Amino acid sequence: MSLANKITLSRVIFGPLFLWCIISNIKWGAFLILFLNLFIDVLDGYLARQMKEVTFLGEAIDPLVDLLFFSFSAISFNLINITEVNYFLIFIFFIGLSFIFPILTKKEVKIFHTKTKYFHTPLLYILVAVLIFGLQESGGILILFWITLVILILSSFNVFWRSLKYSFLKDK
Repeated sequence: MSLANKITLSRVIFGPLFLWCIISNIKWGAFLILFLNLFIDVLDGYLARQMKEVTFLGEAIDPLVDLLFFSFSAISFNLINITEVNYFLIFIFFIGLSFIFPILTKKEVKIFHTKTKYFHTPLLYILVAVLIFGLQESGGILILFWITLVILILSSFNVFWRSLKYSFLKDK
């Protein structure tokens, strides 16, 4: 297994640590874990490209580890009664299905990237940081929340639709 893939897999621990920090009301700890998750996510991709170790496994586990982290984030905020994050389960559901359909149809799992990745990912991280510090009551932040949610749902539906077409509508 490549170094970049090992680094990606190391991020699996961040979700449970984030949950613990949130329910323990250690806001700066949760923020630090959020920052480390982002930093290591960027680092593993950079290393894979620089070392020419970009692999299908790496392309598959990176979004799965991201989904795991943001699923733990949603659970964390739910446990402290910030229920607006339940809407984010919609995009997690669509992305999850995009991995399941090819498996069910016995096709190779394809990783579908969206053009909005470099836009919606920073918004998602900013939104989680806002929720950590309880700033979501602000009017501007509420707009950010809904813009981020709409972009994520549309992007995830795009990935879901492409996976559905690939899995059921194409002969390949």
